[in-house]
Amino acid sequence: MKKINKKVLIITSIFCILPIIIGLAFYNTLPENIAIHFNINNNPDNYFPKAIFVFGMPVIMLIMQVFCCIISDLSDKNPEANKKAITVYKWIIPILSIIIYCVTIMYSTGKAIDIRKIIMCILGIMFIVMGNYLPKTIGSHKFPKIKDEKIEKKMLRMSGYILILNGIFSIISILFKPVVSIVLLGLLILETIILFVYAFIASKK
Repeated sequence: MKKINKKVLIITSIFCILPIIIGLAFYNTLPENIAIHFNINNNPDNYFPKAIFVFGMPVIMLIMQVFCCIISDLSDKNPEANKKAITVYKWIIPILSIIIYCVTIMYSTGKAIDIRKIIMCILGIMFIVMGNYLPKTIGSHKFPKIKDEKIEKKMLRMSGYILILNGIFSIISILFKPVVSIVLLGLLILETIILFVYAFIASKK
């Protein structure tokens, strides 16, 4: 019977809700409505009431983290071989939770922040890390409908290269107009779709 790594689950879950302490520290200086989404021109276009943001956002991230950890552990076909890579993946949500929460607090308290640049840098680093460890999870999680192990290995390596390249380009995109960042994210989605279609066709040969 597959086991859930309770130690990592508990530690990462604690980190997901730690931002609440930061929110409470700045609670009296925060506006009644907190900007949680921004358009391409760095202007807020969606808000949460202060109380819901301070307490609700960390709870949402916590739920996502618990779900991802449990699914990852139960579906991992080779936990020992993939231990390091899976552990890295499990820390993505907690780290993102803290960074995004802090950036939102800073913006809400009047700090001059370019949200687009910060998000693209975060995504870029995340893509590079994921791309570096993805090929090391061979034999862990099968691509949908792919039964050929050779094709799976090839797809994982190609996916890793694509993520790393997109990570690098995402960071570079902050030097250009916002539309460049949008185009890059669109290309990443398109590349992922093409890769899965190719894998499915190749597995049928």
